[in-house]
Amino acid sequence: MQHSKILAVTLSVAALATPMSADGSWDGFYAGLSLDATRSKAGISGTAAHDRNDTFATLGAYGGFNRTTQRGLIWGGEIGISGLPSGANASGGGLGTSEFKGKYLITPRLRAGFATDKVFFYGIAGLGISDAVVRRAGATSTDVVIGVNYGLGAEMKLGNNWSTRLDITRTDLGIPDQSFGAQKRDTKVKIDKITFGLTKNF
Repeated sequence: MQHSKILAVTLSVAALATPMSADGSWDGFYAGLSLDATRSKAGISGTAAHDRNDTFATLGAYGGFNRTTQRGLIWGGEIGISGLPSGANASGGGLGTSEFKGKYLITPRLRAGFATDKVFFYGIAGLGISDAVVRRAGATSTDVVIGVNYGLGAEMKLGNNWSTRLDITRTDLGIPDQSFGAQKRDTKVKIDKITFGLTKNF
């Protein structure tokens, strides 16, 4: 993701220019709400006829905790959930008609990085759990897919135990050997998100 590369450079420069803090002020539980600018790419391996590229905005929520080690590393677990809209049907390539449907994306993951008194710079790695799949149109089964979720982010304190954050993440999903007519093909789903969050720290 080009956005991730830009954010990585920005965070590295800021981190090198600012002294790190290990005073434990980031420790504790937190919860927040997010506004997500999302781009999804979905399709079937071996054909471009079923490719879909959609952009949309969704709302989400998250919660987790932070801990600081003696060396100043801040780490913690987090779980988030956000909505997903369905895409349009597509057909061609001798595979009949396919649909892309999904309602949610759940992301249990870890955050780890270093912080100043005001800003926390971190990497993100974990799982993506979703019902967002490409499948034969009209199928009545409900699929749950588990993939990987990763990215970079920064969080800034606002005062009174409030903070704001900016994350750039990707979730890779997909199912092997899906049936489309008489053929079996792998499906692919990538969800890129720019997340703006408002966090309450407890």
